[in-house]
Amino acid sequence: MYLFIATIFIAELIIAVTVINFIAKVDNKVCELNCCVEAFNPLAKICLQYTRCLATNFRANFDKVIKFIKHKKEQLFNKLIILIGIYIVLFLFRAKFKKYAKAYHIAGLIQDIAGNFLI
Repeated sequence: MYLFIATIFIAELIIAVTVINFIAKVDNKVCELNCCVEAFNPLAKICLQYTRCLATNFRANFDKVIKFIKHKKEQLFNKLIILIGIYIVLFLFRAKFKKYAKAYHIAGLIQDIAGNFLI
């Protein structure tokens, strides 16, 4: 009976020593990783600041592109309104004043000149 208890006690000691050795190895690994994290932390902080700066610059440039597109859209809309007005005037001159070809020709020149300035 004592032999059985002694065998169980020795087995428990072997298991305890194995667990303690495993805990010591894991502790060493954690210490190594902690050193890596401590070394990497300032670098990660700098990278995050750089990323934040890049995101801010990208947003600012994207806003500029959106603003440029809106400006060009407004310019195109204004040009379209002016050209439609010129064509309406040309059509009215053509319809009402068929005898006055010179007026129609002058209106065509005005349209060409206006088109060159608008584009």
